[in-house]
Amino acid sequence: MNDSAIFQGLARALAAGNPPVAWPVAMWKNLFLDCPLAASAHLQQFIGRQMQEQVTLMGELAKEQNPQAALTREAAFLQQSALAWSNEWLEVAELVQSRMLASAQAAPVEDPAPFPRAA
Repeated sequence: MNDSAIFQGLARALAAGNPPVAWPVAMWKNLFLDCPLAASAHLQQFIGRQMQEQVTLMGELAKEQNPQAALTREAAFLQQSALAWSNEWLEVAELVQSRMLASAQAAPVEDPAPFPRAA
């Protein structure tokens, strides 16, 4: 078995309890519709923030008199951006894991109402 915590959590969720009857449908819906849409929305927000920060930095660098300082600031931004990307992929993985585990959890079983007894 894979040592990744994501796969271990998914394996535990699939093995525990009795999944609901609609479980395969919910799993496929999450896998092919909900998770890709949520991940793409999350990534689009991240990319938008990164682009805005880059544009702001470029505006500040246009006013910079020292080219060496401008290159240093851009290199620092690129390093920060690379670290932010790695954190973003972890967040997307956690998002996908939580959605997939939610679809694999057993639905609460409701007890049917008891029939009235004959007197």
